[in-house]
Amino acid sequence: WVSLFLSTVKMKIIQQAITALLVSSNLLISNHGLVQGVACSPEPLEFSETVGIRVEKVGSIPTTTTGAWSYNMMVADNFDDKVFFLDQLMGKIYSYDPESSEEPALLFDMNTSEIPAGLTLNFNYPGAAQANRVHMMSKGKTANEVYVVFSSSTLPTGYSKADAGLPAEGAYPGYMCDGYETVFVRDLYRVGLLPLCAGSAPGGFASFTIYNVFYKFTISNGVLANPDPFFVLENQLLPGHLGGGMATVHNGKLLWSVGDCLQYGSDGRFAPQVDTESCGKILLIDPDAPGTYDIVAKGVRNSQQMRIVPIGVKGREWLIFMDIGGVTAEEVNIWPLPSILNRKKIDNFGWGRNQMDGKTREGTCYVGPGKIGILGTEPPSEGTALTNENGYIQPWIQFGRTATDVYYGISSFAYLGNGRNTRLRLIWSEFNTGHIMGTMRLSQIRNYNGPTRGYKIKLYDAEGNYLEHSLNDLVKEELGEVGYYRGDPRLFHYPDGTAGVFIERTGVFYRLTDFHLSDLP
Repeated sequence: WVSLFLSTVKMKIIQQAITALLVSSNLLISNHGLVQGVACSPEPLEFSETVGIRVEKVGSIPTTTTGAWSYNMMVADNFDDKVFFLDQLMGKIYSYDPESSEEPALLFDMNTSEIPAGLTLNFNYPGAAQANRVHMMSKGKTANEVYVVFSSSTLPTGYSKADAGLPAEGAYPGYMCDGYETVFVRDLYRVGLLPLCAGSAPGGFASFTIYNVFYKFTISNGVLANPDPFFVLENQLLPGHLGGGMATVHNGKLLWSVGDCLQYGSDGRFAPQVDTESCGKILLIDPDAPGTYDIVAKGVRNSQQMRIVPIGVKGREWLIFMDIGGVTAEEVNIWPLPSILNRKKIDNFGWGRNQMDGKTREGTCYVGPGKIGILGTEPPSEGTALTNENGYIQPWIQFGRTATDVYYGISSFAYLGNGRNTRLRLIWSEFNTGHIMGTMRLSQIRNYNGPTRGYKIKLYDAEGNYLEHSLNDLVKEELGEVGYYRGDPRLFHYPDGTAGVFIERTGVFYRLTDFHLSDLP
């Protein structure tokens, strides 16, 4: 069954490549395979001829999961003096102080550390990418306090239900897959046994409710101590969108991106646009008022990283977050933090089927309903949205698939605008190719006339050698000849504001420095 499953994965990669050719040709294909019209897609990105990035190795964390698709890691960088590397699959957290000469130190290990009461971290999962046993973390209100989010198949002790739940049972029935393989599902948020057409291995994987459990901890003597749960969120564990973007605001409250709680292939359905549902939202959670939250943004598909940054001479704070797209557009969004925190309204970033106008937005495009469980071609583009469309926030940057760039999705970003001697305002990375892309311009919020122009950025190692396959060359450098070199890069910020990149597959992290290409020998 393993070989059959891998064959399915390979077929999906081929399917994705075909999709890239279709998108690059601006063709929209109907359910019957007929050309319907001109589709919307972001402009292809060219390589910058002026700016490059130097990549210098800094350190690593231990890992044994170096096979293709066998790993799941993340970086938590919203701290003042440290960076935390999370092995989400293995349930480990490493603390790293860039001012120290020491290697990252193990802070938590689900196999040896005390697990908070009631949690079950050793749950079954459909693929490594869905095993977020330690999901994310962010700084607390005091110097030695941190917020940590675990994923658990059971509720913590003292809880009988989650504080924010999935949509009501049975409220959203629908179909998965396509053609003769189409399957009716009574509840899309509680699918149960996944059909083979939706990427399940033989024997099937049965989805279940997973709980994101939020804790306050203090760091004492190099370990997490004094666990204090303050919020529990429901999601659905399947090959889908579990979110995980997290940032702490000035009063100690935190922002959390939920994900749309569905498997790939759909337009998010209605829940991301329904103000009473938590799926497809950014939540504002108060650790000092356990169980309470506000929905402060909607229409967010699957953001896994966010950051609050001061911009301008007055230091006005902005929220920046990435959002992984379907097959049309990958995004980085920016919006004033005071607007996000204004609980009198909910800012709308467009994902999900809006019941007022019947449209779903992905980047600056409209997309169709899609077919849940179909990877690489769904949901299809259905045309271009109005620029500066009333009631919707459009992206700072966007990019998509082309015939030459077989992109899977945006994996991370780093904001460089407040750094010293930086030439790039923002950089972002892509899972499959290992490309880093960037822009030299801020988004024009007040006079928005479309996404800012972006470029692919040429990468060089510390000796000045060009990395022909971008960050994927670093995987080959660490692992040798293994045949397939996707590494899943995660850009992050060091405490001094400079950029780094962490390669999930190898556990190695680097420092990034932009420079003028004219400075090359």
